[in-house]
Amino acid sequence: MNKVLIPIAILALLAIAGFSLFFVNQNRLKDQEEQMNRQMLMFQQEQENMAKTEELLKQEQAKSEELLRQEIEARRMAEAQAEEEREKRELLVAELNQRLQVEAAERKAAEEAQMLLVQKMAALEVAQQEAKEALAALEAARQADQQEAAALQQETETLKAKIIEQERTLEELSDESASLQEIHEELEAKQIATEEAIVAAGGRVDLPYPEIRSPYVRRREAIYFKERVLGLHD
Repeated sequence: MNKVLIPIAILALLAIAGFSLFFVNQNRLKDQEEQMNRQMLMFQQEQENMAKTEELLKQEQAKSEELLRQEIEARRMAEAQAEEEREKRELLVAELNQRLQVEAAERKAAEEAQMLLVQKMAALEVAQQEAKEALAALEAARQADQQEAAALQQETETLKAKIIEQERTLEELSDESASLQEIHEELEAKQIATEEAIVAAGGRVDLPYPEIRSPYVRRREAIYFKERVLGLHD
């Protein structure tokens, strides 16, 4: 009887041990599965975090590239605008210098005409003075010799008429001189305004002949020369 129970007891113990091992293994497998699941979740989170970080980096890079593109475009537009303004300024200065040459020539012509008129008036005044002196001599001769008075009468009348005509001509020349002076002042003012516009545009006054420059330029050059003498300019 005891011999039969011993194997049964052994089998029972083995069965119990097997069930125990089974449950232990099941728990271990469950723990391993849970740990694996946790690791998978952590890995997925890391992947998601990496994907988000990569997306942020891409967005930042895209922003940086866009800012760089905008900066390059803004610089290009600024350079293009500056070039356009420079070309416009150069064109304006060239046009102003062309106009200045015409104005300067007109002013020079007015000056020369006025100078010729002054010379003509001076010559006429000399001729008038000579005529007056001749008339005075004739008047004296008529009073001194009554016999020749009749002969000198015609010459006297001629001289008087000549003097009257000279006075009328002098008045006309004086009016013309005043008109020329007014024209000269207007032309000079126009030339000065054009020269100031050239300087304001950053250009340089360009006239072929120094003698047709306005007093504005000559005065400015004289001031500059004086300042150089005083050591105010290099």
